[in-house]
Amino acid sequence: MSWRLVLLCLLALCWAVPAQADDNRPLSVQIEALGEGVYAARWKIPTNVAARHVPQVAADGCEATGHARNWSDPLGHWRDERWQCAASPAEIAITYPAANPALATIVRFNPEGEPVRTVVAPAERERISLAGAEASATDWQGFLVLGLEHIWIGFDHLLFVAGLIFIAGTWQRVLVTITGFTVAHSITLALSALDIVRLPIAAIEAVIALSIVFLAVEIVKGPRDTLTWRRPVVVAAAFGLLHGFGFAAVLREIGLPDEGFVAALLAFNVGIEIGQVLFAAVVLGALQLLHRFGPAAAQGSAPRFAGYAVGTLASFWMIERLAGAL
Repeated sequence: MSWRLVLLCLLALCWAVPAQADDNRPLSVQIEALGEGVYAARWKIPTNVAARHVPQVAADGCEATGHARNWSDPLGHWRDERWQCAASPAEIAITYPAANPALATIVRFNPEGEPVRTVVAPAERERISLAGAEASATDWQGFLVLGLEHIWIGFDHLLFVAGLIFIAGTWQRVLVTITGFTVAHSITLALSALDIVRLPIAAIEAVIALSIVFLAVEIVKGPRDTLTWRRPVVVAAAFGLLHGFGFAAVLREIGLPDEGFVAALLAFNVGIEIGQVLFAAVVLGALQLLHRFGPAAAQGSAPRFAGYAVGTLASFWMIERLAGAL
């Protein structure tokens, strides 16, 4: 038992710093043609990035008119401009006041008389092409990378997965448990992205934090004859339905492309699964190393320490998110 407890303690300490958890969403840019060469441009950075980091977005051949404003709300920090353009923008340039705070970019471009285009770009790209051919060619790749990045910066989702691995224990039970979690959140991710089911994201994120508190309590109490310890896949699937709505928040804010909708949705979900599998492999590999080379003596206080550390952090997230929803 000690090797699992030591690992969980380390995970709790590692996640104690980024207390904003799953809010590191991309820079979202929306550009819409209003007619006669006028375009409405609006962009947003997530709330866990300071408002002073809102970048400047510009397009070649376009000039900003006098209409511009900045504001903040629970969704992020915004800037809105009107552009007068000599021709349809072919490329935009993104300039941050300092360094890019590790944000990918999603651009939704609605040109006049043409289908809406959605382009996803990694954080290091400062110039983004809006050309139809290039945009359609990079959609699925961009959404794949976005899904992969999203799960790796989604500290609350990963901490929940780590708790499931700890409770499941063996490779076989971990495989079944993670599969249940994957199937469940894939269902609600698709339902939310298709706008079939819509729930308030603030409440969902608070419940996601509550799911981590639930696992922390189980870890503190230790193995016993309960559904969580007997059938962790049931708990994984139940909470996985809620985590899927959390994954869908990024896609719902900006929208999926009209062309290649299914491919983009599938790519985003596959990216999440790749990141999740890599994380589970790392955790399980570390568990095996600790089991083989770690100290043999079990530390009786370690389970409670780990459970209280994880539970306290998740409780902070839950209270913070509930406060933000009010």
